[in-house]
Amino acid sequence: MFDLPDEINYVLDKLYESGFEAYLVGGAVRDMLMQKPAHDYDVTTSANPDETKRVFSSHRVVETGIKHGTVTVIVNGTPVEITSFRRESAYSDGRHPDAVSFSKDVEDDLCRRDLTVNAIAYSKQKGCVDLFGGISDIENRIIRCVGSPEERFAEDHLRLLRAMRFSSVLGFAVEEKTKEAVHENRKFILTVSFERVFSELCKLLCGINAKEVLHEYSDVIFLLIPELAVQKGCEREYGDGKYDLYEHTVNCISYTEPLLHLRLAALLHDTVKPSGATETDTLRIRDTVAANVLSRLRCSAALADTVCRIIKYCDEQINGDDKVSVKRFASKVGIKTAKDVIKLKRADILAQDPRYYSRLSDLNAAYDVICEAEENGVALNVRDLAVNGRDIISLGVKSGPAVGELLRYALDGVISDNVGNEREPLLEYVRAHIKVK
Repeated sequence: MFDLPDEINYVLDKLYESGFEAYLVGGAVRDMLMQKPAHDYDVTTSANPDETKRVFSSHRVVETGIKHGTVTVIVNGTPVEITSFRRESAYSDGRHPDAVSFSKDVEDDLCRRDLTVNAIAYSKQKGCVDLFGGISDIENRIIRCVGSPEERFAEDHLRLLRAMRFSSVLGFAVEEKTKEAVHENRKFILTVSFERVFSELCKLLCGINAKEVLHEYSDVIFLLIPELAVQKGCEREYGDGKYDLYEHTVNCISYTEPLLHLRLAALLHDTVKPSGATETDTLRIRDTVAANVLSRLRCSAALADTVCRIIKYCDEQINGDDKVSVKRFASKVGIKTAKDVIKLKRADILAQDPRYYSRLSDLNAAYDVICEAEENGVALNVRDLAVNGRDIISLGVKSGPAVGELLRYALDGVISDNVGNEREPLLEYVRAHIKVK
């Protein structure tokens, strides 16, 4: 018996008491069998949508996917998605079934699913219904398609990436036939919308097995991001001969926290211009190449901006022994970006030959300076100053660009520890500067 939320127990009991079979299915069952917290609870039932609506006629029911047999019942303010057992016809477009018919047999519903670990149903009366060995695959940490992998991938081309994603997220190995089918049918992924591809890629990148999956399925990744393909076989700038540039990139990802903006920055930070750019050009265009990739993948503007800012500044020289220069850097790019840049630079070093690890102490010192400034509320932005534009104008300065320049001068004085962040000392500091000018 699983410990289920009250709303899920209520829905399962209500359907059963009304004469219908009702099961929890998919990711929630998989997660609970792995003794992990479950989040998305999907219910499947022998009741067709009209019958489901009648069973829950006293509740608010939303027809969220009525064509495919899905309604959402609101129980105590909680939405519970209920889908009728169904059979599916051929998938002409490689993503969606041409037709759906409802069934009274749970086997029809389970056999249409993608992976064995996602094709286990659970009812309070029958326990687990596992027709394809999903429980054994969970125990043995294996990703395997339900039935023929070629057929599953031909039906829905996104399943290629889903197999890779679940391998990464769960830390499971992909069964050999399924793995072969991913490689052989990799071009299927080019037919899928960029939005769906990017969603799966993001989850893959943040998985515990991301490094292994990105290595094993580089041929799929290169179809999605051709800008990375030029890294394969390309010797890194340090010339240690240990890794090519793509291997270095993947190793760098594994040394970052599983936070999406950091992992995307690690993935794209060494994208290079393929037509023989100079080193200076390469440094200058990295964030531009990353921006183009993220735009093509339909990444949100906010996330793309965060990633590209990290990449843009990841080649800045940061001297941890010079606290003033570190604070100036944090002032220029913002504390969050500064910390993320240092995290990426640390990961980049850890992904190199150990003889470069001596650089880590410098970065760690710089990170500590930024954290200390953040904790102590050190002014790193003109908005943090104890004076404002009106105060500068009160010194006889005309409104205009000069006011901003003097505020920045005052900020640099605070950052350099030449003056405290207090109103009167700051005004005197600026006044003395004006007199000198």
